[in-house]
Amino acid sequence: MENRTLASLEINNNKRFVPAVLGFYDALISHHHHYDIARCNQLRFVATHVLLNRIEQAYPNAMGSLFIDFAIVDDYLEISIRDKGVPHWVDFSYSETRITKDADTLQKFILDQCVDCVGIEKLGKNGQRIYLRQKIRNPIHFEPPKPYPETTALDTNITIKAVSTPEDAIEAIRCIYSEYGYSYAYEKLYYVDNLLRMIENGEILCFLAVNDHGQTAGHFALAFSDLFNNMPELSTVVTRKEFRGLGLFAKFIEHAETYAKEHGIRAIMAQPVAFHPISQKAFLRGNYTATSLLLSYIGADTESEYNQNHQRLDLFACVKMMDNSAKTTLYPPCQLKEWIAKICSNAGLNAELKDDKQTADHSLVHIEENTALQMKRVVLSQAGEDALQILKDTVTDSIRKKHEMIELFLSLRDPSCEAGYLAAKHAGFVLSGLLPGSENDDYLVMQVLLKSELDYDHLVTVGEFEELTQDIKTLARKE
Repeated sequence: MENRTLASLEINNNKRFVPAVLGFYDALISHHHHYDIARCNQLRFVATHVLLNRIEQAYPNAMGSLFIDFAIVDDYLEISIRDKGVPHWVDFSYSETRITKDADTLQKFILDQCVDCVGIEKLGKNGQRIYLRQKIRNPIHFEPPKPYPETTALDTNITIKAVSTPEDAIEAIRCIYSEYGYSYAYEKLYYVDNLLRMIENGEILCFLAVNDHGQTAGHFALAFSDLFNNMPELSTVVTRKEFRGLGLFAKFIEHAETYAKEHGIRAIMAQPVAFHPISQKAFLRGNYTATSLLLSYIGADTESEYNQNHQRLDLFACVKMMDNSAKTTLYPPCQLKEWIAKICSNAGLNAELKDDKQTADHSLVHIEENTALQMKRVVLSQAGEDALQILKDTVTDSIRKKHEMIELFLSLRDPSCEAGYLAAKHAGFVLSGLLPGSENDDYLVMQVLLKSELDYDHLVTVGEFEELTQDIKTLARKE
C-alpha cells in the first residue's frame, strides 16, 4: 500500500485559519492534474465541515493546536485532523425517512455521499485523529471480464505461475469472477491496473494454475497486511469446475508453502469456510492448526455456489508456522491460558505464557470500517481504563451505521490483554479464537453480531475444526 504524506499544517483552534488551510489545499491539488477535481472538491467540502467542528469542540474555552495532514493512501487522497482535545466522533449517520424533513439529517446525508471513507483513530497520549479519504485517481475503464464458456479440460498437466503481466491479471480477474461474480469484497481485485499495482507494491501475490493447452484451471493468492506482518493469507482460491477432483487445492497449498520457505515468511494463515469440509480437510492434511471461528463474517450478497440462500457466511481461521524457530511472549487472560497454550503448541509456535497483568495508562486502538462486508474491525493494541467506553461507543456507532458485525483483535503480547478482554466481554463481545504467528503481534479474536444471534448449530465441521468449535462454545458459556 502506498502511504505518502504530502504536507502537514499546525494551526490554533481559531476559525480565521480555515481559509488559509483551504487555500493551501487548493494549491496542493492544482499541482496534481491527474486527480479527479470534482471528487477533490467534495473532499474539500466535508473536510471544511470536520475542521470547523473540531475547532469549535476540541478545546472549549481554551487555546490548543490542531494538525492537518494531507496524504496519499493507496488510491485515496486523505485529509486528517489530529488534536489532543475533547474526544469526539463525527457522526454522519442519518435516517432515510427524514432526509426531506430535517435540515440536520439532510446535511448528514450530503456529507455521507461526498466521501468514500470516514475513520477515527485513538492515539493514546497523542490524542485522536479523524481521517477522510476520497478516491482521486481517474478510474480506469476496461471491458468487464466475460464468464468462461462451458468447456472440458483438454489436459490435466497443471503448472503454477505467478501473475505478472496484464494478460495474466485479466485471467486472474476472470477466474475470480467465475466464482464470485462482482460480489468479492475486495473490489480492487477486479481492476487490472489496481491488481498489478498491488503485486508491484508487495501487497499481494497472485498465481494461476494453467495446463499445457493454456487453459486456466484455477487461481489463488497470498495477501499481505500490516496487521499480520509476514503472515500472509492464502486467499481467493478458485478451482474451475472442469478441473475439480485433480487435487489442485493441495497443489495450491504446497506451492504457497514452498514460496514462503524460500522467502523467509514466518507463517501462513488461511480462512476455510465453515460449511465446506473439503477445504477444511485439505488444510488439516497440510498440518494447519484451527485457531478461530468467525461467525457471519462474509456478507450476505456474496455470489457463490456455496451461498444460494444469500445469508452471511461463517469462516474458520487456521495457521501454519513456516519458521520453526519462531518464539513469542504472551500475556493471556487467566481464563483462557490453558486453551491458548494448547493452540500455540498445536501450531508449533514456541510461546512463553506470562501471568503479569496490568492496565495501561491509556488505550491504543485502531478502528476501520469495511462497507462491503458491513462490518467494523477494531485493533486494541493496549487496554487502558477507557477501553470499555471506547468499545461501547464503537458498538453504538456501528448500530447507527447499520453494521452487522464487529471484529475485535486484542494484543496478546501486551500485559493489558486481560483488561481488554474483560472490557470486551462487558461491551458484549464474545470469544472467537486467536490468530498467532505474525511478526508484529499475536491476537486474541472476539466479535459481536449486531443483527443476529450466535449460531453454532448450523456449522459443518470436521476434525480439529469441530474440536475448536466445541472449545469456543465451552469457553463462551463460561463467560
